[in-house]
Amino acid sequence: MSWMLNHGDGRSLFLIDEFGKGTADLDGIALLSSIINYLVKTKFGASRPRVVLTTHFLEIFRLNLLEATLVVDKSTEEQSRSLSDTARVVCTVMASTDVPESYSVTSNAVPLYELRRGIANHSNALTCAAKCGIPHELIERAQQVLDFTKRGAPIPSRQQSTGPSPEEQLAVFFMSIDDWQSVEDDVVGKFLAMSRMTTQ
Repeated sequence: MSWMLNHGDGRSLFLIDEFGKGTADLDGIALLSSIINYLVKTKFGASRPRVVLTTHFLEIFRLNLLEATLVVDKSTEEQSRSLSDTARVVCTVMASTDVPESYSVTSNAVPLYELRRGIANHSNALTCAAKCGIPHELIERAQQVLDFTKRGAPIPSRQQSTGPSPEEQLAVFFMSIDDWQSVEDDVVGKFLAMSRMTTQ
């Protein structure tokens, strides 16, 4: 990046792939948005270089970190927002389409391998993971974490999310005993052990 910024000129083509991904997200977002704004405003000689940039930092667009160089048409109903032809920064997304679940074993999103104008609203990471063979239970857990994060809710542990809570188990066990006055000591011991689990 440093070499491009210091040695590029108006005839240069800058290819920038996932810049800032090797550091903390906030730092990477700040660095990348600053560089984009610099490249848009600064002439390298008589003109500006062409830049092709790929990123997963969608926050750059969500947080409006580009300084009035991006014109977004918010009237579109499509998956990605389309852009004005006069924008200095032109964003494209990898297009995909949905197919009926009966045609797809792992996911119903199919990549079209085509760039379309717009700003992505998500990265389809779980779809890609499924297509690459990541086990289904891991993708389900990732989806659960995403759902709780989007709602701003505490993320339950995997143990909590896969079955009844210790309190529910205790209630079911308690209700399964018809006559508590005549139970064996080991049944009472199990009940006490389960009740201790609910207070941890």
